[in-house]
Amino acid sequence: MKEMSSSMPIQHFTHIHPLTKVDGYGWFTCNGCNTYGFGTTYRCVSCDYDLHDHCATCPPTLFSFMHPQHELQRVFRGPEGQQNRRMCDICDESIEGLYYHCEPCGFDIHPLCTRLPQHVRHVPHPAHYLELSHSGASNTCVVCRGRIQSWRYKCGPCRVDVHMECVTSSASRGPATQQICYYIYQGQGQQLSPSMGRRTFAILMTLTVGVVCNLISGGLVG
Repeated sequence: MKEMSSSMPIQHFTHIHPLTKVDGYGWFTCNGCNTYGFGTTYRCVSCDYDLHDHCATCPPTLFSFMHPQHELQRVFRGPEGQQNRRMCDICDESIEGLYYHCEPCGFDIHPLCTRLPQHVRHVPHPAHYLELSHSGASNTCVVCRGRIQSWRYKCGPCRVDVHMECVTSSASRGPATQQICYYIYQGQGQQLSPSMGRRTFAILMTLTVGVVCNLISGGLVG
């Protein structure tokens, strides 16, 4: 059921008309970052224009533990031309539209990827928190045994590395007592369409739709 929010419409720099917050909208494509969303959207009905909650409210600049060297600048570039053919340095997927950029380092990141938690607890490895990192002890995921080619969650002391998407996949097969749910970034997720050449990131989709089955008690710390 679609519910109009009681909040006032906002004027966003990516669109000419005011956007109204709508809760419980269902699936949509964010016109800011060109990835899927679910639930809450900032919407222009007349133009069929939608923004993720986070894309509508993300600040012009931010500091991130993923790139502590410099402040990141928010950038928006339309789909025309080749100037926006970029790859996210965290998920290694293409960037279209809204993103954050570090000019001195050439670092680029999806707005949604800036919301990934720095630490999680993983059911198959409860001894320590796993930390989001660009490097680890190996390039092999202990969950799926596949090759890790981008950022991963790792346990340094135990030399354990896990795909970001595998952080959520394994515990769904575990006992119900381990299936603790968290509601973090409702309505934000990576593009699902295979024709776009993107992976489905379970870590982002699961966090954003609101079901994190494999993070155990105290599983998210920032």
